[in-house]
Amino acid sequence: MIKCALGMLTLSLLVTFAACNAPPVPLDDILIEKTFVPEQCVRAVKVGDFVRYHYIGMFPDGKKFDSSYDRSSTYNVFVGKKQLIEGMDKALVGMCVNERSLIKIPPHLAYGKQGYGDIIPPDSILHFDVLLLDVWNPDDDVQTNTYYTPPTCSRKVEVSDFVRYHYNGTLLDGTLFDSSHTRMRTYDTYVGIGWLIAGMDQGLLGMCVGERRIITMPPSLGYGENGDGQCLQLSQGHFF
Repeated sequence: MIKCALGMLTLSLLVTFAACNAPPVPLDDILIEKTFVPEQCVRAVKVGDFVRYHYIGMFPDGKKFDSSYDRSSTYNVFVGKKQLIEGMDKALVGMCVNERSLIKIPPHLAYGKQGYGDIIPPDSILHFDVLLLDVWNPDDDVQTNTYYTPPTCSRKVEVSDFVRYHYNGTLLDGTLFDSSHTRMRTYDTYVGIGWLIAGMDQGLLGMCVGERRIITMPPSLGYGENGDGQCLQLSQGHFF
């Protein structure tokens, strides 16, 4: 009886050891494991959108072959326009801002039998740890969302009006890039005569004194391709 038990234990250990050293199971399609999902999905990626994301590229054994973090720069690209490997193009669709996913891509949806230079061997399964930070579309326009309306509105903002207002400016992922509150003084300016970025000129129109609203604008109506410092380049922004 004791000998039988020992034999079973040895067999169990051998099976476990063999399983740990087994080659990766071939994939027919991408696999997505969501490791963090935000409580609210501010915006989900669609084909044709422009996205900014951080990633770590790894082989199934965990060995890193590339990382945007090492370059201190996000990867910025259009989705669904063959600017990415096919598996990543598929995996990004439907992701939300601030969502994090582990994406597993089979060779035929990555670099295939040719591989990629000395970095990716032929027929490699690739794993990407992806954190989505920003998404916008060339067809986007200014969006406003009023979350407080005063009981009475005696005057609404019109073109050429002079206004004073407080604001917080954030990227789509919630990163604060500017705030009048931290300077403890309002922003004072004329509306609609080119003193503001185009999105803010549009977003302020029609506001009442005491009203609070979130103004969301694409880069084309914000700070464009050149940005206003690194954090604002090609980014969609919120002002509230």
